[in-house]
Amino acid sequence: MLITCAADIAAKMFTRADQMLIEQSEDAFPLHVIEYYWKNFDPGVVVHDVRSGMISELDLDPVSIAVSKKRICIGLFDDHGDYVKCPKAAPVTRFIQCADCSKEVFLPVQECVFEPRCEGERCDLDFCRREHVLYVAFYDTKMKVGMSSSRRVERRLIEQGADAFAIIGKRPTRLQARKLEKELSAKLGIPQWVKKESVLRNLSRKVDKRGIEGRYVGLKMTLDEMFALAPEPLHWLDGYPIKLPLEHVPHLQASWGMHKGKCVGMKGRYLIYNSDGLRALDLSDLPSRYVMPR
Repeated sequence: MLITCAADIAAKMFTRADQMLIEQSEDAFPLHVIEYYWKNFDPGVVVHDVRSGMISELDLDPVSIAVSKKRICIGLFDDHGDYVKCPKAAPVTRFIQCADCSKEVFLPVQECVFEPRCEGERCDLDFCRREHVLYVAFYDTKMKVGMSSSRRVERRLIEQGADAFAIIGKRPTRLQARKLEKELSAKLGIPQWVKKESVLRNLSRKVDKRGIEGRYVGLKMTLDEMFALAPEPLHWLDGYPIKLPLEHVPHLQASWGMHKGKCVGMKGRYLIYNSDGLRALDLSDLPSRYVMPR
């Protein structure tokens, strides 16, 4: 017991020393992370080199980077596809863009990402008037309900690391889809998110495909009876670049700090690497931060 406690204390002291070093040197980090994405089952992290102005992909195999604590607006890509730095170099917290850069290319009110306020009549955006789908996603046999633009639902669920999903309904606007999403969640007791701890635990388990299919059969009957919805067939997402199940549940690391080890693979937002044990880095938390290859 004393040995375990001593090891824990030593690990925490190392983390604090590690992060103190990052805070002292992060202003010199040359690469600003501006995007994390999946193209089919091929993930990538895009960086802007503040010295040369070049845009490139960050090499994550092997894992060897220092990540900043500070977060600065990622800027935007203009109508010609050219990258434009945030003119104010504005600090950000919840979102990766400042309000000014966001309204140039995306949403004038960033909170509308989570809670749309209109059907496009106030903001005059095609995005808000666009058809959205309702889906149920499975993380092993755990379900979550959500909504997404019809154009990117599969990509969104690959980004989130789902094992399977099915489109269960459609609505003509984003606001109407959000209202139905909340109604389904409340009446059926299906959460709108899955805890990160559950997602990481699932990496050490074999996916229970029969269990997923069984739960979905029951859900389809309920959706038909209660909401007059006609769900589509299940779609499996099993092409992630990682060999599963893992031997152990990876330990989630704080995003900012030092990351160094052998890349094991990636699923959803998590990069798994081996460094005296399996560790997980949340790639979706990198955009707006600065990195230094080590």
